[in-house]
Amino acid sequence: MNDLFSSIRSHSNDPMVRMNVYGTDGIGKTTMAAGAPRPILIDAEDGAKYIKMDKFPVCVVYDDIIDAIDELAKKPHNYKTVVLDTTDAVERLCQDEVKQRHNIDSIEKLTYGKGFVESSELFADILRKLEALSLEKEMHIILLSHVQIRVFSDPEREPYDRYEMNTHRRISSLVRSWVDFNFFANHEITTVKSGEGFNQTTRGVSYSDNRYLFTQRTAAYDAKSRLALDKKIPLNWSAFTANCKEVAQKAADAVNTPKETSPSQEETTNG
Repeated sequence: MNDLFSSIRSHSNDPMVRMNVYGTDGIGKTTMAAGAPRPILIDAEDGAKYIKMDKFPVCVVYDDIIDAIDELAKKPHNYKTVVLDTTDAVERLCQDEVKQRHNIDSIEKLTYGKGFVESSELFADILRKLEALSLEKEMHIILLSHVQIRVFSDPEREPYDRYEMNTHRRISSLVRSWVDFNFFANHEITTVKSGEGFNQTTRGVSYSDNRYLFTQRTAAYDAKSRLALDKKIPLNWSAFTANCKEVAQKAADAVNTPKETSPSQEETTNG
């Protein structure tokens, strides 16, 4: 019988991060990822040619993604972060693989959505390999994603537009549940209101040069965080890690601070 106690892991002050950053084109997602510790890029769309970061050759088929992850898992190296750019480009490779396996020219030729199910299963295999790599080699995982605006059917109110990952909903659901942090990246927008009463309208005036990671879900976009981070963080790795450390320190201080005993509690104890 295996000794389970020998496999218990103690708490780490610097756990490996699994993160997805999705945002508008050119916002700085790849630049942000390049600031992570010793990054290596698995590039599925050749969109980082101007970013200073070590890269595998651009992946053109599904097996290129698998081979890159396996290489990092099996070979010795000093990389500490693997960046996958982008989830929507990887999804296209998954769909191409499905089409090749079934000798079809459109994934929709597999009826009842079976093609999209099979594609999402291939994507899930990539996530499983990345998770194993993170545990084995102690590496951060950063996924980068494009966005599109979709109509969201809210059961409590009228449908409205919101930003979502530019992938099939099966894959965006996989990513959101898998990562520890799902951040929306965007400019800070200045707005003004005009008119009064029912005629009042709000419109965007300008995009500032300030770019942020938004960490909490709103009607306009999804977001997720395992830690109670600030609502928005400057779009760079050092700001993210600084906020994580600040939150962790506050939690530690709260645990280690003795609770004050009220007079009524003292009477009950001493009585």
